[in-house]
Amino acid sequence: PVVVVGPAGGWAAASTGLRRAAETATTAQLLPDRLWHDARRLDIDLLLWRLRDHPDLADFVDRAIGPVLDHDRRSKPPLLPTLESYLAHAGRKAETARELHLNRQTLYNRLARIGELLAADLDDPHTALALGLALRARRHVP
Repeated sequence: PVVVVGPAGGWAAASTGLRRAAETATTAQLLPDRLWHDARRLDIDLLLWRLRDHPDLADFVDRAIGPVLDHDRRSKPPLLPTLESYLAHAGRKAETARELHLNRQTLYNRLARIGELLAADLDDPHTALALGLALRARRHVP
């Protein structure tokens, strides 16, 4: 079961609230398993879910992380989990290495390889934002 929690509204907002709750619950089913989801924190995923059939979203994902996905289809070790963890830890390498059970040099090598594949500076805030959005959007595109 998926439980979505959000602020209660008045009767005038019930129709909109119920539609949003249904969409948010559908969106939450595509996210990593959690005991509950706060609807107020799902705005980005809800937006991406609403855009799921728009070809620009799939193009964005392909442009942003396609080279890493291609790498992972043909080579080991996979780099996508490293990128996901690195971004989830806001670029904090020590925490990323600890979560992935890697020594720091191995993590640095993987991050350098990801940067080469994407021709991007992973420490750049705009790059990190785009990659984070692409990783989230990837859950919603066919």
